Amino acid sequence: MKRFAGFALILLAILLVAWTLAKKPPRAEVSSIVRGPRSVLLVTVDTTRPDHLSPYGADIETPTMESLAQEGTLFDHAYAVAPITLVAHTAINTGLLPPQSGVRNNGIHYLKPEITTLAERLVRKGYRTAAFISGAVLNHRYGLNQGFEVYDDQLAPGHQKGRRMVPDRPAGATVKAAAQYLDGLKDDEQFFVWVHFYDPHAAYNPPPPFRDTYRDRLYDGEIAYMDSQLGRLLGHRAIVARKDLAVIMVGDHGESLGEHGEQTHAILAYNSTLHVPLLMKIPGGPEGGRIQAPVSQIDLFPTILDLLGLEVEGDRRGLSLLPLLEGSPFPSRRPIYAETYLPFYTYGWAKLRVLIEGRWKFIDGPGPELYDLKRDPRELSNLDHKEPGMAHDLARDLRELEKSVGNTEKEQQLALDSEAIANLRSLGYLGGGGSTAPEASRPNPRDVIGLHVDLENARRLLDSRLYRAAEERLRRLLGRDRNNVEGMAELVNALLGQSKLDDARTWAERALKLDPSDTMLQMELATVEQRAGNREKALKIVRRIREVDPPFVPAGLQEAGILRRLGRGAEAQAVLEKALRTWPDDPRVGVAYAQWVEIPQGAVKPAENRLRASLEKNPSLVNGYLVLGTLLEMQNRLDEAGTLYREGLGVVPDDASLHAQLGLLLARTGGGPEAEAHLREALRLTDGPRSDVRLALGSLLSDTGRFKEAMAQYDAILDGDPGNPAARNNQAIALFSSGRGAEAL
Repeated sequence: MKRFAGFALILLAILLVAWTLAKKPPRAEVSSIVRGPRSVLLVTVDTTRPDHLSPYGADIETPTMESLAQEGTLFDHAYAVAPITLVAHTAINTGLLPPQSGVRNNGIHYLKPEITTLAERLVRKGYRTAAFISGAVLNHRYGLNQGFEVYDDQLAPGHQKGRRMVPDRPAGATVKAAAQYLDGLKDDEQFFVWVHFYDPHAAYNPPPPFRDTYRDRLYDGEIAYMDSQLGRLLGHRAIVARKDLAVIMVGDHGESLGEHGEQTHAILAYNSTLHVPLLMKIPGGPEGGRIQAPVSQIDLFPTILDLLGLEVEGDRRGLSLLPLLEGSPFPSRRPIYAETYLPFYTYGWAKLRVLIEGRWKFIDGPGPELYDLKRDPRELSNLDHKEPGMAHDLARDLRELEKSVGNTEKEQQLALDSEAIANLRSLGYLGGGGSTAPEASRPNPRDVIGLHVDLENARRLLDSRLYRAAEERLRRLLGRDRNNVEGMAELVNALLGQSKLDDARTWAERALKLDPSDTMLQMELATVEQRAGNREKALKIVRRIREVDPPFVPAGLQEAGILRRLGRGAEAQAVLEKALRTWPDDPRVGVAYAQWVEIPQGAVKPAENRLRASLEKNPSLVNGYLVLGTLLEMQNRLDEAGTLYREGLGVVPDDASLHAQLGLLLARTGGGPEAEAHLREALRLTDGPRSDVRLALGSLLSDTGRFKEAMAQYDAILDGDPGNPAARNNQAIALFSSGRGAEAL
């Protein structure tokens, strides 16, 4: 009996060992990775959280990334140097921390030519180098094109997701461009190709079928679509044929999705935006490997050089990850640095700096934060006071790291004109920030994140033309933060949308007292005065802007427009001719010149050619469609005009003027229900009364016997303009047609 019991215990022990082995993933075979020349494909995925990818355990279909993880190595704890695109990609391509490169924000900073990129190192060694970019924040003007023989940042095949969104192109268009390049490579040519995907960035708008599969999770739908296009890229003949190819996929930053009160990214420094996916498939490396050691984006630069048998030059703080893949441990408590400076540049709030050592994370700002990432991965319990010794140690290590890199406040500032600044402000990368107040007195972004979210939500309302709702939200925001210049500027827009010109003037003037140099605020004030009939005053404001900032194109165009309305056509033409000489490639100038100079002078063919060229340069230029469509209608080319308006609506589907022009054209040519649909949509979206649209809609309704509906349209016109003769005439016709002759008379 005892012998049976002993046997049972042995059997139980064997079963326990087998069960334990079954529960744990098999340890990847470790071998020495051969260093030497080979091709490298670097894929960067924008705004992608690891916990929304299937290899990291998410319920989202990302089979391509899952296959990469199974055939290579997954890093569980990879971190971005900053939760913003340009800063993160600079670190990936140079191996430098932001204080070393001076690139701290999108749009306003750039990489100096003296700094050597990975592509520069490799092109000197005979590698073919090419990059395919999907978002305007990585445009070549910011310096990451250094060393690339091809730097494809052409976004014309793509789209702009919204007025305040960065122009981008979907992954499918980027893969198509990359595939055309790969088709032209010889089989024996080694390459370094970087492909950047932007899709999961807000606003989330995946194409079918992903839009249907993830209808309640559009962010996840964007990721699933991106994964499908990554699969297309990895299936390309030139990729499959190179058996020695190394594939590295890394995120630039994550997305908060409401965690800690942040909706998107770049303001706060929590792991919802700093934790990034990292997958590496290295020939000779482990398959199905999983690395727990914390690593940084700056480690990719030395890793790729190590893999290719090249030495790292200069002061690079990153470490090659190949020893980790070969089974060697990383240094214990290795410091990993991150930061976010956007709160400072946008609002004048505090800059946040981060240090991660092992399981511990320290956020340095007004009111420091300490988190145990192993026990509290969502960073919900600040242990700064409970673990003062650890907080002290990490704060000290952070200071020592910053001291070792030299000028911690280094910025590589890009020269910007007023228009570029205005665009950056509308995108949220720059604002009335850059405060000169002492750092200790600046608010911690975590404490005022609600103001940022309120401003974001107000901007969405403005983009949807919900001006009254936007006004209410902005007034509440300004009640809590009365000197918020961004909030004031947006309130002016909301008031302009409702034609509350006196209020708009008051707020524009109040904002300009706080920031007299704000060109866009001055432009808004000029718009207020022009709409109020004070054209001479508006002209003075615009000319003052042009004296201070001659390259500012919108001011030149507005000056010409005001001069025309004042009846000073010769002066307007002189302004436009100078603008055309100064900015010959600017499509807005081309449209204005065709509209206000060539067409009035009868130069029809040159005007048409100029307008078509302008739309080719900028397919989102609404005024180009309107002017060219009107020109085609003048020549009785009505079918062409209708096609053009529809083409414009395919690019800008919510533009009131395009709906109005198409609806009016269809109404004149018997368009019936389609004409009615476009006219109604124009009224829904319109900023003003649009009596012409209501008249056309009323006529359509009256012609089909819907006299009551027709009368409602005429009444709406007469409410604002009681003497409108066309509305009274059409109203009388409708009354007579419905048998109410006495009223008609």
